[in-house]
Amino acid sequence: MLVWAICASVLSDTILLVLVNLRTNMWPVGNLFLLIHFSLLFLILSDGRKNPIWKVLFYGSIVFGVINYFFLQTPSKFNSYTAYSTGMLIITLSLILLYEMMNDIPLQRIQTLPKLWLSFGVLLYYGGTLFIFLFNNYLSEHLPQMRLSLWIVHNSINILKNVFFFATIWVNYKSKISPL
Repeated sequence: MLVWAICASVLSDTILLVLVNLRTNMWPVGNLFLLIHFSLLFLILSDGRKNPIWKVLFYGSIVFGVINYFFLQTPSKFNSYTAYSTGMLIITLSLILLYEMMNDIPLQRIQTLPKLWLSFGVLLYYGGTLFIFLFNNYLSEHLPQMRLSLWIVHNSINILKNVFFFATIWVNYKSKISPL
């Protein structure tokens, strides 16, 4: 499923690049990608969790994101509420997963666990962009000269996230070929 998240990311980035070059509003695509990316990562990280609270939080976040997309902030503006709420939820889930891994280390070489790398990538990206996303609309309106700098920081964090995601795929691939 992580491969799908990466494919969605590449497709979204490509479409966004085309829209930017055409000087067209890119937020409708970017806002939809927020929900898709969150959904895929949440499903991967919550795999095997039986607690119904996680399902309620997941579906509540998706419903809130759709309402925000169509009625509150609309597709033409960055959906910062969605980015912030889904970011907080995925950070919490990732921290819980890391805590559980550290308390009950299943093997001696924890670096061979794909979810460890995925959790670090998720924490890096969502933690690093949490405040960028939260204040994006405000800063775009009041300090437009900072917008480029913020998105350079965002893109740098995104590149690092992708490195962790590819490490996740590599570790998963290696563990299936030759278990350590």
